[in-house]
Amino acid sequence: MRHRPRPSTRLVAALCGSTLSMALLTGGPGATPAQAADDPNAIALDKDAILAANQLDEPQWYRDNIPFLDTPDNDIDDVYYYRWSTYKRALRYTVPGTGYVSTEYDVPIGYAGNPYTALPDAAGYHLLDGRWLRNRDYAGDYLDFWLRGAGNSGARNFSEWITSAAYQRYLVTGDAAQIKSALPHLIALYKRWDSNFNTDVTVNGTQSTSDLYHQTPLSDATEYTETSMHSSDWFGGGRGYRPTINAYMFSAAQAISKIATLNGDTATANDYDAKAAQLKSAVQNSLWDPQRNFFMQVYNTDTTNGTLKQTRTTWRELMGYAPWAFNLPDAQYSSAWKYLTDSKRFKAPFGPTTLERVHDFEAEQATRNHANLFSSSTASNGQYVGQIDFDDSYVTFTVNAPGAGTYPVTVHYANGTTGTSTHKLIVNDDTANPITVSYAPTGAWQKFSESQSVTVQVPMKAGANTLKFAKGTSFAELDRITANPYFDYQAIPATQQRDDANCCHWNGPSWPYQTSQVLSGMANLLQDYPAQSYVTKQDYQTMLAQFADLQHKDGKPYIAEAADGDTGAWIYDGLNFSENYNHSSFNDLVLTGLLGIKPQANNTLVLKPLVPSGWDWFAVEALPYHGHTYSIRWDRDGTHYGKGSGLQIFQDGQRIQQSSTLANTTVSVAAPVTPAPATRLMNVAANPLTAEQDWLGRTITQPYPKAFASYTNTVSNGPHCHSGQTCKPTTFDAPLRATDGWIRYDKIPDDRWTNSGSPNATDHLGVDFGAPRKINEVKFYTYDDGANIRVPASYTVQYLSNGSWVNVPNQTKSPATPVADNANANEVTFPTITTSQFRVVFTPQAGKFVGVTELESWYPETPAVKIVNKNSNLELGISGSSIAAGGAAQQQTADATANHQWKIVPAENGYYKIFNANSGQVLGIKDASKTAGATALQWGDTLTADHLWSVVNAGGGYCKIINKNSGMALGIQDMSTATGAQAVQWDDNGTADHLWRIAAADGSTPFNS
Repeated sequence: MRHRPRPSTRLVAALCGSTLSMALLTGGPGATPAQAADDPNAIALDKDAILAANQLDEPQWYRDNIPFLDTPDNDIDDVYYYRWSTYKRALRYTVPGTGYVSTEYDVPIGYAGNPYTALPDAAGYHLLDGRWLRNRDYAGDYLDFWLRGAGNSGARNFSEWITSAAYQRYLVTGDAAQIKSALPHLIALYKRWDSNFNTDVTVNGTQSTSDLYHQTPLSDATEYTETSMHSSDWFGGGRGYRPTINAYMFSAAQAISKIATLNGDTATANDYDAKAAQLKSAVQNSLWDPQRNFFMQVYNTDTTNGTLKQTRTTWRELMGYAPWAFNLPDAQYSSAWKYLTDSKRFKAPFGPTTLERVHDFEAEQATRNHANLFSSSTASNGQYVGQIDFDDSYVTFTVNAPGAGTYPVTVHYANGTTGTSTHKLIVNDDTANPITVSYAPTGAWQKFSESQSVTVQVPMKAGANTLKFAKGTSFAELDRITANPYFDYQAIPATQQRDDANCCHWNGPSWPYQTSQVLSGMANLLQDYPAQSYVTKQDYQTMLAQFADLQHKDGKPYIAEAADGDTGAWIYDGLNFSENYNHSSFNDLVLTGLLGIKPQANNTLVLKPLVPSGWDWFAVEALPYHGHTYSIRWDRDGTHYGKGSGLQIFQDGQRIQQSSTLANTTVSVAAPVTPAPATRLMNVAANPLTAEQDWLGRTITQPYPKAFASYTNTVSNGPHCHSGQTCKPTTFDAPLRATDGWIRYDKIPDDRWTNSGSPNATDHLGVDFGAPRKINEVKFYTYDDGANIRVPASYTVQYLSNGSWVNVPNQTKSPATPVADNANANEVTFPTITTSQFRVVFTPQAGKFVGVTELESWYPETPAVKIVNKNSNLELGISGSSIAAGGAAQQQTADATANHQWKIVPAENGYYKIFNANSGQVLGIKDASKTAGATALQWGDTLTADHLWSVVNAGGGYCKIINKNSGMALGIQDMSTATGAQAVQWDDNGTADHLWRIAAADGSTPFNS
């Protein structure tokens, strides 16, 4: 969110007191500095008009952050701006020290495995889209969350490509220092996947030299696939070596190699380059099916796989295109793409299906009796079966079905006679009820084509079915049959109840998650590979347009979890749950795919556009790249924008390129500029964990900061429907919804407080910190439904002072008059106060009520500090500068490294968290022990009580640091004054090793009491 710029001020304050004070520094939240547009032709788009037309809330946020787009395709434009709104609404402020994360759902979910409803499976998409925001903090915080912070322990809960996306983000920001500092964490994340790595994988009875990563379909974010349904675990699926996870690890290894090269670490660069090369070879050698021309899963030896173990699947799933999203396959594997545009395979009007509609069962691979095998260049796989001419002749196929039912089977044949021929189809040895299959004449023997087919309805049982084609009347040759009983099996609800009861089947529906991956792969194929004949840029344009068309509901832009690819109807669309589902990409696909903006590590900008050849114009403006601002505009004859003809590229308002044609272009650009670091602001009112616990019906473990109100609406807002569960009634407009870190303005999902129904002339909404806190800014975002809940007539901010509520002095309100949700936040600034509670008192409009979607209180983040022991005069650090969880805290000789720097930030219930600047992890106690002498260490923030500390003024410029969990003081083992002595907790016995001086990390004036 946007904050008012502050003057440059340095405040030396009492850090070691009963309340933790912080330095007030200059700066906003990481936005690129504004650039002067000196060339009057640099700007062609009316951004205010665009924002108004798209009815985007908080328009200033978009002005400050997004690249603006204008194309001849209104659907693409509408969805582009809509998807920025879904990205914004999924940004969640968590707590000080962690900052922002991106979520998938609009509500908390119980299976995230991480705090704050963050999931790693779509984190790559969040980072790829988020890299195009000018405020780098949003994606930067989120990346740190996974690599160093509270999300680190759950980063492996699903397959992820965080490392690849982190490198791609660097290509946009140009911030080499940031990506190099992340290298140890990226390597650590890579190594955490070692337990999923096997050597010498066996495929179809042949042991290979392939070393691959394995994963379950569920942990690959794809439950209820055909791969799953063939195993004994339909939901989780049979564990195997999958194209997805191995492509992700390939791209991670490549990224690490490139970052290590930036660092001058040749050994690491070579090591990970070799890992990438090995994975590429293994994927191509073992996961590629040469008959089906596709990348498949190979089942491993898990018991759920039974007789499937060490076999390659024989059905094509959309995940087989994942390797191209990371430029893994060599060019000769491009033949896989012919199935994407085949309506009998993956093609659908509203985007590709997650499973091919039919599989091929080749006649030459079936069981045959008294029939002969022949070759033909027109036959599928080059062979067919003929001379099925005798009473004992037959060809028997085995077709599996997920359940009893009648399924279509298409027979591909040749009939060289002049009349109709037949076969008797005997299903599961039911000779009493054969099915007659009739074959019209095809004009010749030994010649086959797609049109030479007939479809019959075949009753099948669950499991394996035998389909025996026996001699009927006259004669026919068999090339193959095609069928897939698994396609859409149990996937589409008969009636949409918006309860997500059928979710989530990835055996047919059109899924934005994988559509995004396919579009990324297709763009790479078209932009980076040699020319091929399987897909064209028109195919990319068509699929992107279909994807945009899909993302609508009731005539407005919309996205949920998945849709019927044939009708475009959203089928997984849980009420108060799936709306605006942030689990895919779109905007990065437009920028890098359609417009062809390909970020580079060097001082160039590469364009490889895939736009329709008939487009006479398009523009993208306010595009951040390497710390500069770019405009890219195509106007064939100059008549559309009236700002010059052809392709023009502007850098910081100055034209650097003009050409008469739109083609692949490489432009030299200015060297990267990294914005000067600015002090971040902390929202000390946020409490997302309590909101999650309330939503999920769990015990509230973190009551403070605690939202409260004088009156709250008592009428339910309707049900909420978690994925795969029945709907449950909501709570009401609970005050805690207004401090959950999400800013949204819609009734569904329920994310607000209102005083609807209140008899009071005024009502208030406030926050109890549970301990004194410093604040100098309050923000609230009003909820206004245009009917009974309206923007307040007026308001004032109050704080608790000596047990009484008083108005905050010298309030500066911006804007002066309260504004509703279609404008921007209502911001109140004032001289710093210390208080345990504040509230906003609202006076509603006559006959109306007031609503708030988020209430915040901000204060500058603590600068990095050093923590110096009084007894030894040594600094607190982590052994070996480790970034690993469990790294021992110890005292060390003073130095200027990040390992000796700490951030002390406000946490729940009046306590603080102490973050190591080098690792991003928090100071805690081993095993959360309450025993004297237990060692202090660093750990990913798992929200346990041993990660919470009181900082108590001990006088003379020193503090005591007291662990919440044990009540013991941080000290040094045996009061040692030696470098490397272990930090421990101990009963506070007044010794000097329990005293700590907290000083500014830059060596300037220390904080004192």
